[in-house]
Amino acid sequence: LRHGLDSQIVIVGCGISGIGAALKLTKHGFRNVRILEATGRSGGRIKTGRMGNNIIEIGANWIHGPSEANPVFCLSRQYSLLDPESLTQENQDLDIGGHPPWVPNWFSSSGRKLTPELMGPAVELFAELLEEGGEFSEQGGEPYSSVGEFIRAEVRQRAAERWQGDSPSCQSVRLSLISTLLKAECCVNGTHTLDTLGLGAFGLYKTLPGLDCTFPRGYEGLIYNLMKELPAGIVSYRRPVSCVHWQRVVRKGGREYPVVVECEDGERIPADHVILTVPLAALCPEDGLWNQQQDLCGV
Repeated sequence: LRHGLDSQIVIVGCGISGIGAALKLTKHGFRNVRILEATGRSGGRIKTGRMGNNIIEIGANWIHGPSEANPVFCLSRQYSLLDPESLTQENQDLDIGGHPPWVPNWFSSSGRKLTPELMGPAVELFAELLEEGGEFSEQGGEPYSSVGEFIRAEVRQRAAERWQGDSPSCQSVRLSLISTLLKAECCVNGTHTLDTLGLGAFGLYKTLPGLDCTFPRGYEGLIYNLMKELPAGIVSYRRPVSCVHWQRVVRKGGREYPVVVECEDGERIPADHVILTVPLAALCPEDGLWNQQQDLCGV
């Protein structure tokens, strides 16, 4: 770092990534760390609400892969935020490959319960394609441009071959199920459509062992405990950043700073280092932020 422990460090975003970065820096002795948060609260997409006596997770819901390799699990255990069952070694050792063991019940649009015998072939075909789609990252080639294109093309071909002896209504309801599974997979991958998910990188995502678990008293308890460990006054709330000026030397207090962070309220903060923890979508031109934050998006 440019000036060692005296470096001026600005962190954009007070979600769990920004909080984690600030904690790591301050615990290692860095004295000049500041977090800029656009909203009036910490936590980002981790947000717990209540409806009566019930906890409602508005953002993140559970810990995927609660095991020793998962820092979120380890922190939650350290703060005593999890139930005893989630902490058992048996729970941590269970490897479900990212898909919790469940017995689904499928219903038609008219409310008729559909049998496993009818729907099983569609579930198996979809699982088969997901597994195959994850293998292209090691093969060095992409026969299709996206996961969505790959699944749709292969479903059409394989369904026609395998289900040709089944009735048209049977084939139709199975294809409807695959359409539903495609939507569910969008939720798993955090995308509106699998057409924007690259096939070649699909298999790079690795799951951790452990049966997914939730927070009995709410996910936001993790944020509360982390924030208690930060120095007082380190976070500036309601400070949306409009631009980050890189490689722009500014002199202040007898020192030169290579970066200036500009806030929407006009405040300009010189820094030695800047850590951006904003969602990747904030840097995408499709969302209309490119022109408004061109310097920020050109990082």
